[in-house]
Amino acid sequence: MRVRELLADYHIHSKYSPDSESEILDIISTARERKLKHIIITDHYELADEHANTIDIDTYRKEMERYSLPVGVEFGWDGVKELIVDTKKFDYVLLSHHYVEDPINQESYKNYLLRLYDIMKRFDGYHALAHLDFPRRFHTDKEPFSIELYDIISEILRLLIKQGKSLEINTSTVELYGEPNPDIEILKLYKSLGGRNITIGSDAHNLNQIGRGIERGIEILKELGYNYILVLDTEWREAKI
Repeated sequence: MRVRELLADYHIHSKYSPDSESEILDIISTARERKLKHIIITDHYELADEHANTIDIDTYRKEMERYSLPVGVEFGWDGVKELIVDTKKFDYVLLSHHYVEDPINQESYKNYLLRLYDIMKRFDGYHALAHLDFPRRFHTDKEPFSIELYDIISEILRLLIKQGKSLEINTSTVELYGEPNPDIEILKLYKSLGGRNITIGSDAHNLNQIGRGIERGIEILKELGYNYILVLDTEWREAKI
C-alpha cells in the first residue's frame, strides 16, 4: 500500500527534551518512512519552575545543522521568570505556556488565557503560538473553551495577527478527542479575524507519534477554507494544501 505524502510536522521532540528519548537520526528516518516532506525538531526550553528545562543552544544548533535541519525550539515561559534566552538563535520558535491550575474548568481556562495574553504582549521573539487551547487536553471530559471566553481568545488572535505571527495547528489531540489544538471553532474565529498564517505539528514525544493527526489536521483546514500552511525552506513560504 502506498503511503500518502504528508506536508509537514513542525512540532517534534527529541532526547534534548526531558520527556523524550528519541534520537535525531531515528526521527529523520521515521519521518522519511512516513513521507513527511518537512520536519522541524522543537525541543523544550522552559522558563517555568514546574517545567524548567534549558538547552545548550550552541550544541543543539550544531546537532541540527549536522543533519541540515532548521533549528527549532518549543519555548515555554510562565511570564514570571527572567527572560534569559535569545530566541533569535533559533530558526523556528513555538511559544508555549504550560501551566494550568487545578481544578481544570472554565475558570482555569480563563486564567490560562489571561496569562498567555500577558506573555504575548511582553514577548514577541517567536514565530508561532503553540496549542492555544492546551488546557482542554487535561479536562476530565475534554470540554471545549466556553463561548464566554471568546472575547479573550479574539484579543489573543488579533494580537497574533498584528505581530505577524503564525497559529500552530497541534494535531496531537485529534486521536484524543477528534479535534486539533486549537479546535475547529477557534480556527473559524481566527479565519474570520483575517488570520492566514498556519503551521502544523504532531507534538510527537516518541517515534510512533511522528506525523500523528497531520492528515486529518490538513483535512480540517481545507474544510474551513484554508488554502495553505507555512513551511520553512531557506525562507518561509506558503505551501498549498
